[in-house]
Parts: sequence; structure tokens; C-alpha cells
Amino acid sequence: MNTTPHPASPAATPQLLRATATLKIGSCSGVPAGSAGEVDVTIVHPAPPLLVQLPGRALTLDDVTQLATADELHRYELAEGNLLVMPPADAEHAALITQIIVWLVTHGHSADRVLATPGLRITESSSGRSPDVLVLCRPAPHGTVWIDPADTLLVVEVVSPGSENLDRMIKPGEYARAGIARFWRIERDRGPATAHMYALGTDERGEPAYISHRATLLDELLAAAPPHLP
Repeated sequence: MNTTPHPASPAATPQLLRATATLKIGSCSGVPAGSAGEVDVTIVHPAPPLLVQLPGRALTLDDVTQLATADELHRYELAEGNLLVMPPADAEHAALITQIIVWLVTHGHSADRVLATPGLRITESSSGRSPDVLVLCRPAPHGTVWIDPADTLLVVEVVSPGSENLDRMIKPGEYARAGIARFWRIERDRGPATAHMYALGTDERGEPAYISHRATLLDELLAAAPPHLP
């Protein structure tokens, strides 16, 4: 997952507005003779920037919900009140998410329990993530923005350049402490995409941690039925 820290100040998001018009070409149009007719012309204008006034306090998940409603071009996460803005996934990243979801749904997981890039509540109000894939034990109630980790069977993160430490170290710790039973990380930077699959246990300090580990090529994983999710 690509991540970019977001400063606690008004933010502007550049956008483009596209409009298509039909231009009639005639003898007075300034084009060579014989070019009369109609052509479609796409005119691109910068859209007004999105200006967001952030409150002078630590942000809450409710604040992030309002921000995400106003800006559909980005994904947002909240870590202890600090806002993170994720640009859209690259094409390969997005394709891997689609492959995993189709595989799960094809093998019996209902579509309303397999979600792409949803909100996942980590703490009551100050932390929330947007994992690449989430598998639920039951469909979320209508209108839910931040999924309760108690309803989550599996979290999947696809590692992207710049998100290595976040996806390999920080997020697994958060998901484990939230009590999520299974975490899969997809590595794709060097060589074929590889799935690293973890199960929740207890570390040497008695803290929740992902300790059981199995790795397999993603293509081989997707060629078989999914492992049982308790």
C-alpha cells in the first residue's frame, strides 16, 4: 500500500475536469479547405483544489470519514490521530487485489464479506487502517465505514515501494493487538508475487503477535482452494 504523510494543515488536491464538445469545422474556421465537418474535442481544465480545514486537535475516525467523503481520489488512514493519505494503487497492485477477491468469492466466500480497501477500526476513535483486502465473519451493517476488528477473519496487505516498513512491521503489530486471527502479506518487488501467511499467537512477552508463518508463490496459492478461515 502506498502511503504519504499528510500535514495537519489545509490540503489541496489537484484534479482535472474534462468536457467533450463537438466543434463544427467550416470554410471560415481557419483550417485547410476540405476539412469541413465535425470533430470531438476534449477540453481539460484544472478543477478547483480541495481545501480542507483540519481541526486544531488530534483527528478522529469521524473526521477522516468526513474527509474521505469529500475526496474520492485518495484513501485515508489514521494512526494515533495522525492522518495518512494514500494515492491510488498502481495497476499491478490493483490487479493483485482483484485476483485475491475473485479467488475468495469463487470458492464460497460471499461478496458482502470480502471487501476491497475498506476502513478497519484499530482503536475506538484515534486509529484506523484501509487494508487492501478484508474478509469478514459476517456482513457489515448498512452504512458501516469502519469495520470492527472483532468481525474480521483475515487482513491482506500488498506491499508497494515506500510502504515496506508499514506493511511488514507496523500494521501487523496493530492487527495482532486488535485480535485479528490471520494476516497475509503479498510481496511483489523482486521476483514472482509471494504470499506470506500468518496466524495469531503470543510472543515471548505474552503479547499478541503473528507467529505461525507459511510462504507460497501467489500463483500457486490462487490455483488451489483457500485455506480454512476460522
